[in-house]
Amino acid sequence: MLSLEDKYVEVNGVKIHYLEKGEGKPFLLFHGARFNAYTYKETGTIDAIAEVGYKAISVDFPGYGKSSSGNFGSLSDFINSFVDTMKLDKPILLGASMGGEAVLGFAVTHPEKVRGLVLVGAVGVPSYEKYLPKLDGKPVLLIWGSQDSVSPRSNAELIQRYIKTSKFYNVGKQHACYLDDANGFNVKIKEFLKGL
Repeated sequence: MLSLEDKYVEVNGVKIHYLEKGEGKPFLLFHGARFNAYTYKETGTIDAIAEVGYKAISVDFPGYGKSSSGNFGSLSDFINSFVDTMKLDKPILLGASMGGEAVLGFAVTHPEKVRGLVLVGAVGVPSYEKYLPKLDGKPVLLIWGSQDSVSPRSNAELIQRYIKTSKFYNVGKQHACYLDDANGFNVKIKEFLKGL
């Protein structure tokens, strides 16, 4: 059985904590504002990703969980620095809420570094509207709670308008839909990965 390991890496002089499990192509997970890297351990998502042959890497943003605080300009800039520091080749990135905005910002700025995206109730989508066409052609999975009161469904619809290769699913009800229905959430991610 592959073990889940707590690891640390220095990114631009800042000690960053992450959890890692599995072998294969890299799959990065980024949490929302009220959560941390362990959230995806608790939901079984790290295990699910490792089971289908990917290396799951769940990251604590600077100043969250066990990561030290640091100044990166933006969370998108931090993701770029993390990917470069870890020498990851075209990872798939998952981001929820605040993490979804950070992942989207990174992806539209560096589309050549991204294999695919999973956006979960991503916030701040309209501010990236003019850049969204850069991601058309890439596999994008959109997961929203059916009664998400934080990120409206219009955010997902905006992404779908520009990224024809995106697919939308409702899982659970609340904004943090992976807490409502962790199994349904993980099934969608595994289906997405198996289809790549």
